[in-house]
Amino acid sequence: MPRPVPKPRSTSCCAIERGIRVNRQQILWVFFGFSGRISRQAFALAGLLLYVIRLYPVYRMIAAEGDETVINHWASVFIAMFAVLIVSHIALAVKRLHDFDRSGWWSLLFPIGDIIAFILLCFPPGTAGANRYGQRTDSAS
Repeated sequence: MPRPVPKPRSTSCCAIERGIRVNRQQILWVFFGFSGRISRQAFALAGLLLYVIRLYPVYRMIAAEGDETVINHWASVFIAMFAVLIVSHIALAVKRLHDFDRSGWWSLLFPIGDIIAFILLCFPPGTAGANRYGQRTDSAS
Protein backbone atom coordinates (compact mmCIF):
# COMPACT_ATOMS: atom_id res chain seq x y z
CA MET A 1 0.00 0.00 0.00
CA PRO A 2 1.55 3.36 -1.03
CA ARG A 3 2.14 5.97 1.64
CA PRO A 4 0.22 9.26 1.41
CA VAL A 5 2.33 12.18 0.24
CA PRO A 6 2.83 14.73 3.05
CA LYS A 7 1.64 18.29 2.46
CA PRO A 8 4.36 20.83 1.77
CA ARG A 9 5.13 23.18 4.67
CA SER A 10 4.07 26.28 2.73
CA THR A 11 0.44 25.16 2.51
CA SER A 12 -0.01 24.38 6.19
CA CYS A 13 -2.71 26.32 7.98
CA CYS A 14 -0.15 27.99 10.27
CA ALA A 15 1.80 29.50 7.36
CA ILE A 16 -1.36 30.85 5.78
CA GLU A 17 -2.61 32.22 9.09
CA ARG A 18 0.70 33.96 9.78
CA GLY A 19 0.60 35.66 6.36
CA ILE A 20 -2.90 36.98 6.99
CA ARG A 21 -1.92 38.30 10.41
CA VAL A 22 1.03 40.24 8.97
CA ASN A 23 -1.12 41.77 6.25
CA ARG A 24 -3.81 42.73 8.76
CA GLN A 25 -1.20 44.44 10.96
CA GLN A 26 0.18 46.32 7.97
CA ILE A 27 -3.27 47.50 6.95
CA LEU A 28 -4.11 48.58 10.49
CA TRP A 29 -0.81 50.47 10.70
CA VAL A 30 -1.39 52.28 7.39
CA PHE A 31 -4.88 53.44 8.32
CA PHE A 32 -4.65 53.83 12.10
CA GLY A 33 -0.95 54.05 13.04
CA PHE A 34 0.53 57.40 14.05
CA SER A 35 4.23 56.48 14.01
CA GLY A 36 6.70 56.00 11.20
CA ARG A 37 6.83 57.35 7.68
CA ILE A 38 4.92 56.68 4.48
CA SER A 39 5.82 57.39 0.85
CA ARG A 40 3.75 59.65 -1.37
CA GLN A 41 2.61 56.67 -3.45
CA ALA A 42 1.33 54.74 -0.44
CA PHE A 43 -0.22 57.92 0.96
CA ALA A 44 -2.01 58.70 -2.31
CA LEU A 45 -3.38 55.17 -2.75
CA ALA A 46 -4.57 54.86 0.84
CA GLY A 47 -6.07 58.36 0.77
CA LEU A 48 -7.93 57.72 -2.48
CA LEU A 49 -9.35 54.52 -1.04
CA LEU A 50 -10.62 56.45 1.98
CA TYR A 51 -12.25 59.05 -0.28
CA VAL A 52 -13.99 56.36 -2.33
CA ILE A 53 -15.27 54.70 0.84
CA ARG A 54 -16.43 58.05 2.20
CA LEU A 55 -18.29 58.92 -1.01
CA TYR A 56 -20.16 55.61 -1.29
CA PRO A 57 -22.95 56.62 1.16
CA VAL A 58 -23.29 59.92 -0.72
CA TYR A 59 -23.76 57.97 -3.95
CA ARG A 60 -26.42 55.81 -2.24
CA MET A 61 -28.25 58.92 -0.99
CA ILE A 62 -28.32 60.36 -4.50
CA ALA A 63 -29.51 57.02 -5.92
CA ALA A 64 -32.37 56.92 -3.38
CA GLU A 65 -34.19 59.62 -5.39
CA GLY A 66 -36.26 61.12 -2.60
CA ASP A 67 -36.92 58.02 -0.46
CA GLU A 68 -36.53 59.66 2.95
CA THR A 69 -36.04 56.38 4.84
CA VAL A 70 -33.17 55.29 2.59
CA ILE A 71 -31.64 58.77 2.58
CA ASN A 72 -31.76 58.96 6.39
CA HIS A 73 -30.19 55.51 6.66
CA TRP A 74 -27.28 56.38 4.36
CA ALA A 75 -26.86 59.78 6.03
CA SER A 76 -26.39 57.95 9.35
CA VAL A 77 -23.91 55.57 7.72
CA PHE A 78 -22.04 58.56 6.26
CA ILE A 79 -21.75 60.27 9.66
CA ALA A 80 -20.53 57.08 11.36
CA MET A 81 -18.03 56.37 8.58
CA PHE A 82 -16.82 59.96 8.58
CA ALA A 83 -15.97 59.73 12.28
CA VAL A 84 -13.79 56.66 11.68
CA LEU A 85 -12.32 57.77 8.36
CA ILE A 86 -11.25 61.19 9.64
CA VAL A 87 -9.02 59.38 12.15
CA SER A 88 -7.54 57.38 9.25
CA HIS A 89 -6.96 60.53 7.19
CA ILE A 90 -5.19 62.16 10.13
CA ALA A 91 -3.07 59.03 10.73
CA LEU A 92 -2.02 59.04 7.06
CA ALA A 93 -1.21 62.76 7.21
CA VAL A 94 0.89 62.27 10.38
CA LYS A 95 3.01 59.60 8.69
CA ARG A 96 3.35 61.68 5.52
CA LEU A 97 4.39 64.75 7.54
CA HIS A 98 6.95 62.56 9.31
CA ASP A 99 8.33 61.78 5.84
CA PHE A 100 8.98 65.55 5.47
CA ASP A 101 10.66 65.53 8.91
CA ARG A 102 7.76 67.60 10.29
CA SER A 103 5.69 67.15 13.42
CA GLY A 104 2.48 65.18 13.08
CA TRP A 105 0.62 67.83 15.06
CA TRP A 106 0.20 69.78 11.82
CA SER A 107 -2.18 67.05 10.70
CA LEU A 108 -4.83 68.40 13.07
CA LEU A 109 -5.34 71.15 10.48
CA PHE A 110 -6.04 68.45 7.88
CA PRO A 111 -9.85 68.35 8.34
CA ILE A 112 -10.05 72.11 7.64
CA GLY A 113 -8.59 71.93 4.15
CA ASP A 114 -9.13 68.21 3.60
CA ILE A 115 -8.85 67.85 -0.17
CA ILE A 116 -6.28 70.65 -0.56
CA ALA A 117 -4.03 69.15 2.12
CA PHE A 118 -4.38 65.70 0.56
CA ILE A 119 -3.27 66.96 -2.85
CA LEU A 120 -0.38 68.97 -1.39
CA LEU A 121 0.92 65.94 0.52
CA CYS A 122 0.76 63.66 -2.55
CA PHE A 123 3.32 65.39 -4.75
CA PRO A 124 6.50 66.55 -2.99
CA PRO A 125 9.06 63.86 -2.20
CA GLY A 126 9.94 63.22 1.44
CA THR A 127 13.29 63.68 3.14
CA ALA A 128 15.98 61.54 1.52
CA GLY A 129 17.46 58.94 3.85
CA ALA A 130 16.76 58.75 7.56
CA ASN A 131 15.32 61.64 9.53
CA ARG A 132 14.30 62.00 13.18
CA TYR A 133 11.27 59.77 12.53
CA GLY A 134 13.40 56.96 11.10
CA GLN A 135 13.91 55.37 7.70
CA ARG A 136 11.02 55.35 5.27
CA THR A 137 9.73 51.81 5.30
CA ASP A 138 6.01 52.18 4.48
CA SER A 139 5.41 49.80 7.37
CA ALA A 140 5.05 49.85 11.12
CA SER A 141 8.26 50.55 12.99
